[in-house]
Amino acid sequence: MTRYLIDIRQMGPVKHQIRTLSNHLEEKFNLGDKQVIPHITLAGPFSTDDEEKLIENFTKICRNQKEIPEYQVGGYGFFDDSRVVFVTITPDETLKQFRYQLAQALFPYCSLRTYDLTSADEFSFHSTLAMKLDWLTFQRIKWYFRKQESIRHRHHPIRATLLRNSRILCEYDFIQNRMLTRSQALSRATLMRDIDILKSWGEESRP
Repeated sequence: MTRYLIDIRQMGPVKHQIRTLSNHLEEKFNLGDKQVIPHITLAGPFSTDDEEKLIENFTKICRNQKEIPEYQVGGYGFFDDSRVVFVTITPDETLKQFRYQLAQALFPYCSLRTYDLTSADEFSFHSTLAMKLDWLTFQRIKWYFRKQESIRHRHHPIRATLLRNSRILCEYDFIQNRMLTRSQALSRATLMRDIDILKSWGEESRP
């Protein structure tokens, strides 16, 4: 079955910090393959029989955003029922509404989870560090994070990504205000253009 996911692919310093921390957890707690790619899930995983409509809706909602979605990275959190460790994410109102609009548009023809349909204000934005942990390892990591410093947030390119079976199908670049193909999304030249735009706005970042 084809599985789709819509997320924000974390980039720049935030990605590097989360990846470094995730690698550290793997070594310290012997997590094996329980690490994840730094990202913020907006919808899914889900399936649909109408990929063309999915891309059309995704593109339309992205292009209709009047402001660039933003978020702040906070401390650490835990989902006790599923034993997930994550970095807390505080979205601005634009990101809240963007995610909710996606869910409402996709619901009629995509197999969204009940969680995806959570209201704009109640949805828990997060960036997973480790998941599918056994109970003891989960408790040890919770204890470990009591004294860990929070991720330091800096501005970086914001893109919403539509994935098909874990591969980028297309990606919307809010900095450049355009839809990217897979090759463009993975291009260093495209990323450096984002960085140059951010610098012209007075922001600092690095690829």
